[in-house]
Amino acid sequence: MRLKIYLTALGVSLSVLFGSVDTLYYDLTIFGIKCGEISYLYPQNNQLFITTYSTGLIDYVFPFKNDYNTTFDTSFYGVQHYNKIIRQGDFKQRLSGKWDASSKKIEYEKLESFQRPDSCMNLFTFFARLNKEQGDMLDTQWFPVEHEGNLFKSRVLIADTVKIESNGYSVLCNHFRLDLIPLNDQIKMLDRSDYFSQNITRPEAIKQVWVEQNNARRIMKASVKIGPVSVTATLRQ
Repeated sequence: MRLKIYLTALGVSLSVLFGSVDTLYYDLTIFGIKCGEISYLYPQNNQLFITTYSTGLIDYVFPFKNDYNTTFDTSFYGVQHYNKIIRQGDFKQRLSGKWDASSKKIEYEKLESFQRPDSCMNLFTFFARLNKEQGDMLDTQWFPVEHEGNLFKSRVLIADTVKIESNGYSVLCNHFRLDLIPLNDQIKMLDRSDYFSQNITRPEAIKQVWVEQNNARRIMKASVKIGPVSVTATLRQ
């Protein structure tokens, strides 16, 4: 009994410490069929923890559990530290990088370093920025984005305003298109990468994000479409 009370108290303490009230959960689907889930956690204002993991039949056929953790500055969302741990079937990978302000480089542990502009974001801090800033303030603006040794210019464009059903309510959302354009010749710092990192920057990928307009600014839905294959993450109701 005491152990149960202790574990319950510990769970509550950890929930407060890590801000579980700010954790969002998404269903991941391909061709409309659920293949996994995503947890999206803001433990602090300058951190973002994202975990993707397989569920159902996919967990037996193509199992995956990938963690992406980012620390960033809260003024311009420039990446300060990035870490990912990939577990995709037999494929395992770790990648860690940090911003060195003195040399103005992103330094990847045991790999390479790359000169980057001040306050250079990565894709995850760009998502964090969509959560925090008004859509019309970001619309059409270009920002530098670092992605595993490659530099892109990125922007979101408001395609339209739509309503998405959530918990019986209609949520008014900005529907963004996300553009990523390489600024230099693409290098291959890693021989292989995870599903998301490897495909998100493909030039033919159509990337879309739906963000609610009210103060919460939750990402309600995001999708990537490459040819006939469409992968969608939808906020769980």
